[in-house]
Amino acid sequence: MMCILPESIENKLQDYDRIVVGGIIRDQNGNILFLQRAPDESPPNLWEIPSGGVEKGEDLRQALAREIEEETGLFLNDVIGFFSAAEYFIKESRCLQVNFNVICAGEVKLSPEHIQYQWSNIDNFRTKLDDFMLRVLNEI
Repeated sequence: MMCILPESIENKLQDYDRIVVGGIIRDQNGNILFLQRAPDESPPNLWEIPSGGVEKGEDLRQALAREIEEETGLFLNDVIGFFSAAEYFIKESRCLQVNFNVICAGEVKLSPEHIQYQWSNIDNFRTKLDDFMLRVLNEI
């Protein structure tokens, strides 16, 4: 079963060149898990939520579970629901990042593409986030 999406978004998925999924992972205090990209990643040193592209043959939930595990070492227990969607372009490619509130288990173990992580609420972390991530988090 795919993650539940608003019909208005689900009907437009085929219009995009690339679909990316992101996970809003919260701790027991409601803080969100943010990851900082390594200096050799593109774009470098950016703070973001765990996210990545949907590969051929995957549904959104499978891609979300894979990306969360690859980037954080955490295991996806449940998708609570749709959080947001944000469109962007990479060169000529039209992309859509679809984000979900999720529950995960395990201990954070970063992949080489990230150098650190932090649990924080958005208000305390706002200055570290770029405009795209603020859009993802429904803050602008």
